[in-house]
Amino acid sequence: MENAGGREYKYFTEISQMMFVFGEVQDPAPETVNLVEDIVRSQVIELILQARPLASRRGARYLAAEDLIFLIRHDRAKVNRLRTYLSWKEVRKHAKDSSGDGGAQEVDIPEDGADDKLTQKAQKITIKLPWELLTMFQDVLPQDEEEDEDDIEAHEASIQRLKEADDATRQMTREEYQHYSDCRQASFTYRKAKRFKEFLNLPPHLDLKANDDTIDIVGFLAFEMVRSLTLAGLEVKKSLEESYLRDDAYANSSMVLGKRKNTGGLASDAKRMRRDQTPEDDSPLPQSSLFVPPSEARTSLRPEHIQDAFARMQSDWTQRRSAGMRNWRGGLIRTTVSLI
Repeated sequence: MENAGGREYKYFTEISQMMFVFGEVQDPAPETVNLVEDIVRSQVIELILQARPLASRRGARYLAAEDLIFLIRHDRAKVNRLRTYLSWKEVRKHAKDSSGDGGAQEVDIPEDGADDKLTQKAQKITIKLPWELLTMFQDVLPQDEEEDEDDIEAHEASIQRLKEADDATRQMTREEYQHYSDCRQASFTYRKAKRFKEFLNLPPHLDLKANDDTIDIVGFLAFEMVRSLTLAGLEVKKSLEESYLRDDAYANSSMVLGKRKNTGGLASDAKRMRRDQTPEDDSPLPQSSLFVPPSEARTSLRPEHIQDAFARMQSDWTQRRSAGMRNWRGGLIRTTVSLI
């Protein structure tokens, strides 16, 4: 899809499907989808730019999985989801290799749970994070076959997402659920590695290695960025609608009840003092009442919602940094864009 300026957008359909799964309407506004794609592309490029010095310190030519995970190491939930994603990818790869003919035959999985232990062992061996303390002493310490806290948190997060998807599809028909299920399969990189590299359009010294986990990791993080932007945009839209609804309800009630004339005296002063001292009511707004019109059909996100959500994400991270304190030479410095 091309916009008015001639810019070609390569993931309009996929991002629309992702936003629909995350709570947006079925047909988002085209300008909103294009804005999300622009933000995701800039964030992915910033991610690669920040990971490139880490690979240079190791003397590597291409990025590795550890370079990308190191940048998001503070977000434990996202790291756990990424490790689970890579572990299942490794399991599918081993299952395809063991079938002998490219995965055409089904792999027999025993029912006694013996294969689960092999899967957990393969996960702990294949995915190692060098900055973790247990990785340094993994050869010395005995292997613990029980699930660690990261695996438990990843499982709980997966269950929570499945519950949200179940709540969203509870009232759907068969055709609507089929469309929702197809939208859940949207991806940036699955069988689209060439298009993803064209989407990034990186120079040769920043290009990603073909047929490597780094492309899948970057695609996974891009998927998480779309989710964060959509959820934050929906929160902004909800807060604005509630503020508009509260103002309209106050204006309608003032018009119907009218304004009483102030006759003066001690009685009016006492009423005014009681009204000023009355705390604000934080109870939820009614969906429909005498002075509040009924709720209309859902509207799609506008670009202003996404821009406001992205600005809030950037301000939240910049307040925690002290980049200005390190600028002892004066002048302008380039502030690093915060990764969402």
